[in-house]
Amino acid sequence: MGFVSRMALVTVSTILAGSRLAAAPPAAGSPAVPADAVTEARAVEEALNGLDGLVASFTQTVESAGLPRPQVERGKVYLLRPGRMRWDYEVPRGKLAIADGRKSYVYLPEERQVLVVPLDPQGTRTGIGLLLNRVDLVGSFEIGWGPGAETGPRPLLLRPRAPRTEYDSLLLFTGPDHLVRALTIVDPLGSRVTYRFDHLRLVDTLDDDLFRFQPPPGVQIQEIPPP
Repeated sequence: MGFVSRMALVTVSTILAGSRLAAAPPAAGSPAVPADAVTEARAVEEALNGLDGLVASFTQTVESAGLPRPQVERGKVYLLRPGRMRWDYEVPRGKLAIADGRKSYVYLPEERQVLVVPLDPQGTRTGIGLLLNRVDLVGSFEIGWGPGAETGPRPLLLRPRAPRTEYDSLLLFTGPDHLVRALTIVDPLGSRVTYRFDHLRLVDTLDDDLFRFQPPPGVQIQEIPPP
């Protein structure tokens, strides 16, 4: 698998398909930083576990020593918990990633290729997967504050209690509602993938057809085994 395909796999199967040396800036209106990072992590956990679905615009930034410059992609994301997600990319046009509750599919139109990966049932093996199912942040991660101004908003720093080959740590910026506005996934080699979410709209349900994937005719389908 080529480098671009591997990074696509990290990004949304990452999901489903994984930034800069500093985390993405917080969304406007982020609350003041609580003194206790664990208190904020519990509030984020409660907000995520109370979420049915959402629709948002996203910007995805990949930074790695293997890339000559940051790779920036944009589009719209649909989330319906548990287990379903759809990423419609406007840049690059035609790229698509879907989690249907059992598997994730990443369609790379320029390569005429579909990557298929089983979903993580626990939702913590991949960074973005914690949006898909119920989470126990305090039980699954060591919690702290990430880098940032002492008097301003700072991201939560999550390090998995059980070592992961897929990522070393996560940085979470949240809004006043404690939902995630930016998520940076840092892999063991220092590469970073940042998702920033804007224009969030909470929903109770979405059309099931959004989460069904039909591969275009003539594309190569590559099944990727779970780690």
